[in-house]
Amino acid sequence: MSTTDALFERFKTNLEAINGECSAASKADAGKVVADLFKAKGLKSTCVAETDFLRELGIVPALREAGVEVFTDHIRLHAETAKGGISEAQYGIADLGTIMQVGDEIDARIVATMADDYIGILKESTIVDDYDAMFDKLCSLPELPNFVGFVSGPSRTADIECVTTVGVHGPLRVNIVVIQDA
Repeated sequence: MSTTDALFERFKTNLEAINGECSAASKADAGKVVADLFKAKGLKSTCVAETDFLRELGIVPALREAGVEVFTDHIRLHAETAKGGISEAQYGIADLGTIMQVGDEIDARIVATMADDYIGILKESTIVDDYDAMFDKLCSLPELPNFVGFVSGPSRTADIECVTTVGVHGPLRVNIVVIQDA
């Protein structure tokens, strides 16, 4: 097993331990895998914060071909009613099953927090071991972006009586699709 495979397996195990879901896909199959997730969940609409990588994977055409209504523009107008949200995550942290969003693009933040079902697309080669490795990556950037966000599974909170509620401050379900890019 390669280091990348071991990091993926640890990432997947830890994400699933916090009620997230994890899938793997090749670049060629990524669009189909995402469309199949939408079909399986019965989702009919989504907002997609498109990046060059998501375009390369053919995510939007695959969703449209599967009959999913896709919004790539004016995401703020559609985020409350679209049930799905898709964006690229820049890094994953294996020890935590956490993804990290890094950048100045507001649409990626909106789709990751407002959708009932969030799907993060993550390159397998960007999964790091732990928080220390992640902060080493951040410190090596030429300039720190305006936003750095960590997403760890579905949102959950507990009130003063320790009653846990899922989805209050974010998605009810989180699925990370890891793209084998090595």
